[in-house]
This record gives sequence, C-alpha cells and structure tokens, in this order.
Amino acid sequence: MSDIILKNCKLVNNKITNLIIKEGKINKIKSSLLNSDKTTDNIIDIKENFIIPGLIDPHVHFRDPGLTHKETWKTGSMAAVHGGYTTVMDMPNTIPPTDTLKNFKDKKNIASKKSYCDYGLHAGVKSQKDVIEIQKENPTGYKIFMDLYETDHLKEMFGYIKNMNKPLLLHCEDHNLVQYNLKKLQENPENKDKTIMYSHARSPLTELIAVNRAIEFAKIFNIQLYLCHITTRQTLELVKMAKSNININIEATPHHIFLTNETYNNYGIKAKTNPPLRDKNYNITLKHLKEFDTIGTDHAPHTLEEKEKDTWSSMAGIPGLEVTMKLLLTEVNKNNISLEKVVEMTSTKPAEIFKLSNKGKIAEGYDADITVLNMKQNGKINLDEFYTQGKYTPFENREYIGTNIMTINRGFIASENNEVYKHDTKYVY
Repeated sequence: MSDIILKNCKLVNNKITNLIIKEGKINKIKSSLLNSDKTTDNIIDIKENFIIPGLIDPHVHFRDPGLTHKETWKTGSMAAVHGGYTTVMDMPNTIPPTDTLKNFKDKKNIASKKSYCDYGLHAGVKSQKDVIEIQKENPTGYKIFMDLYETDHLKEMFGYIKNMNKPLLLHCEDHNLVQYNLKKLQENPENKDKTIMYSHARSPLTELIAVNRAIEFAKIFNIQLYLCHITTRQTLELVKMAKSNININIEATPHHIFLTNETYNNYGIKAKTNPPLRDKNYNITLKHLKEFDTIGTDHAPHTLEEKEKDTWSSMAGIPGLEVTMKLLLTEVNKNNISLEKVVEMTSTKPAEIFKLSNKGKIAEGYDADITVLNMKQNGKINLDEFYTQGKYTPFENREYIGTNIMTINRGFIASENNEVYKHDTKYVY
C-alpha cells in the first residue's frame, strides 16, 4: 500500500489544508507541508477543490449472486466509486437471499473478490436460529421487507432481532393493503397501461400503516429501527412523534426527493420503483431533508427488457449511485441545501448509525476515504458514462453543476476523471 499526500485541499469550512496518508489512514492534517513531511513522491494537488469524507451508501442492490444479468458486485461497486462512494451496504434479496449463515458467507466471499470499494452486508431474517448464526459474521444490519409478510409473522421476526444490537432495516409497506389495492386495480384492464395506477396500488397509506406497526413492535422488543426510503410528509410526522420513545433513523432516496409521479408522463414505466413516486399532496422534497438522517440511493438496476413492460409486469427499481452527488451538489450551488448537510447524510450519519468507527470523518486516524468535489464542473447526466449495468435513469440529460471528480478508498485512488481502478477492499467490520 503506497503512501500519498493530498495538498491544497479545501474542507467544508473553507480552510485549505494538506493530508498525509499512510497505510490507508489519515496520518496527519496540516495547514502547511514541511520538507520533512514529504516522505513520498506520490503527491496530488487537489487545487483547492473540496474534499469530503468518502460517501457511504447503506442501501444498494448489487444482485449478486443469482441475478447477475441485472448487476454484479463488480459493476455495482464500479458504479459506486464512480459516484464518489467508498463504502456500500448490500441488501439481502439476492438468489439465494442472505438469510442463512452459508448464504451470507458465500456473498461475502463474492464481494471480497469483485468489489471496487469497501462493503458491508445486511442479512435477511428467516428464523431465530439463522439470525443467531449470522450474527457471528457481523452483518451491518438485518432487513425485513414488510410488504411480504402478515402481521403475526412480522411480529415474530422482530422478536428474532431482539438483543442482536444491530439496526433493523425496514421496507415499510403494509402487505394486506398492497395486495387488496393490487387486486382491485388489476380488475380494470385499462390500468395495465397507466403507470400512475402503480402509485395508487402502493399508496401512501400502505407506508403509514407499516411504519406505525414497526414503531409498535420496536417498543415491545427495544429494537433500533432504520426506515428505508421514506416517501411521505405524513410518515415524517409519525416518526417525529415516535423519536422520543424509540431509537429510529430514516432514509431518503434521490428519486423520492427530486421526482413526483408526474415523472411517469414523460419517462414512463421505467420510473417504476418500490415504494412508488408520490403525488404532490404527499411527496417529500428537498426542504424536508432536515428531518432525515441519511440519503441511500436504493440503487436497484434491472435490464431494459425487464423495465419496459406494462404497469404490473415491469420490474420496480432505479439505479442511483452515479447520479446522486450530481443532483445534491447542484442544489448546494443553488443554496437550497448546505454542503455540511450533504456530508452529514451521505457519510457522517451512516457511519454513526452502522457503527463504522474508522469512517465518516476527515480526521487523523480515520480511514483515508476521501471524495473530491469540483463544485464548478457542469454538464448533463449521461448514460454513456455509467458503469452500472442498469443503463437508464429518470434523470437522464438533467443538467447539473458540481460533481465528484476523484474517489480515494483507504489511500487508493479508486476513481478519477470517469475512470475506475481495482484495489484491495475489505468488509467494514
């Protein structure tokens, strides 16, 4: 592992500084460099661009194993470092799911060989025995898709997580109401070609009911909750009331922040995702981000063939790793959000929630995970630059100003100028 010096770095507080990186760690942060500091010829001039802690995404779907026609650990993690991310946490719904010790260890082995960035794995919840066995491998958290289970089964699953000292990540949609709505709406054949009906089938009420139930169960079992991709202002009010009684964190996604279900009118079925895009009576916007803890991309690619079907048959999911920072930094440049808040939600807070003790800060002794930003670079979001296998985005051709230009993962340059480079990566614990 080579040592590296980053000079003329601008911190979020606008101070210009220099980083001396040794053995993958930030060894020293200095306002000026002495000749005695220059123990390596590997010196990179950052040219007073901003540096922020390497981005951490708690919510990706890399589809590997079992669904590698959609994405692989290689292509997904290449997209990650290209987008400024140095750590990702993969969801358990692969084939087979990571809900047994064997499956968990198998996926960890795949990631260890293919990943271009550091990684964690969320585990599924199958049985008490499986949860206890997987705990020995130190998952980043446990994940339940609430839309797949009846209430009694859910309560039992929550009980399995008690005393595990790990966050329980939840996809919050009520199973019974989703199934009822789908059945009723599918009775009308005309709805097959009306994408908006998918938003009605998985309505805001399905989220509100599920979150209320999750809060109830978390109180019973004293569980730390992490609610994925919260989409409505009404749910935010419910969470706000619950925060005094339970440990609860909530995640926003770029597509739910920046889009409404009017996107279907021009982008069509490819904008389908779970939970769906909301209408303006319910949706969250940039101004609501102050109430959220993190931004997860919910990077969930499919093939175009799988996406370009009818309302009910098209697969739900949007790639997000390579557009998120462009979208956020554009809003920083418009003074709609502070760079400090972006750093908090994309790095500092995820590291805190998932107990990544050496990540999430630019500080001496921390992993040298650095994302370099050029706040003046502008352009349009271009599919030709994507490393993900999911070659689509509802943000295609959207103008941006501000982007990440270099990604450093534990002292290795993982991405620079739209090129990505393989290096030794590691599991986060």
